[in-house]
Amino acid sequence: MSEHEKRPETALEEILHEIEDAETRPEDSPEERRRRGEAADAITPNTRAEEESQGD
Repeated sequence: MSEHEKRPETALEEILHEIEDAETRPEDSPEERRRRGEAADAITPNTRAEEESQGD
């Protein structure tokens, strides 16, 4: 297994691996990002559900 393929042993190693990966990854267009989705995408809050749960 090469240096790049081995599993990280610490959180720091994992973060460094992610950074290296991001540097070499081609950038997606906004349309591709929308289609694929991102973990950090904002969600629309359901205000009705919020109002209903306030009495709980």
